[in-house]
Amino acid sequence: MDISQEILNQFIRSKLTNIDRRLLEIEEYAKNNNIPIVSREVSRLLTILSMLRKPKRILEIGTAIGYSTLSMHIGCPEAKIISIEMDFDMVMEAKKNVKEFGAQGKITIIGGEAEEVLPALDGEFDMIFFDAAKAQYIDYFNLTRDKMSKECLLVCDNVLFKGMVVGRRYLVRRMITIAKRMNKFIKMIEDDPEFVMTLLPISDGVLIAIKK
Repeated sequence: MDISQEILNQFIRSKLTNIDRRLLEIEEYAKNNNIPIVSREVSRLLTILSMLRKPKRILEIGTAIGYSTLSMHIGCPEAKIISIEMDFDMVMEAKKNVKEFGAQGKITIIGGEAEEVLPALDGEFDMIFFDAAKAQYIDYFNLTRDKMSKECLLVCDNVLFKGMVVGRRYLVRRMITIAKRMNKFIKMIEDDPEFVMTLLPISDGVLIAIKK
């Protein structure tokens, strides 16, 4: 008997109980205000990856209210994090959450469109996380590729797009373009000789790649 992915996700979340109180409060706020944030299992994955990679600089595209940002900060408190968010209200809430963690000196949140902000950022990053407009992942990659250090870790959320990337039978008509672009993005990373990539079927799918 097959078990649905959602049942597995719920099981995984139920086992992740040792969580910082402040993260739990952000989860509750997001739930009560219908704000999309990464799932608890992806939050924990980001914490572990940042612990393993020990990045000096992290770039995040799609802050929302800072849940994923702070998940990475917990894993590597020494890292400097730059996070980009287009929604002004989200920016203000994220800054409040960052202050609650006392991480203002480590985390910089920039309000604006990623396509406009990214060209102005200097220096290289050791870890990059995409969790913004899914149809723009190819553009984000092209704008950040030259900013990736050697062995930069690229993490992208929601790449399975509710299963719609699998094939036509799972597609919702109004999402066809996004699903096609996501499939193109996945293939682009896999075919790139400078990267080693894998896909994890947790939550709504996570792509992890490392630059050689």
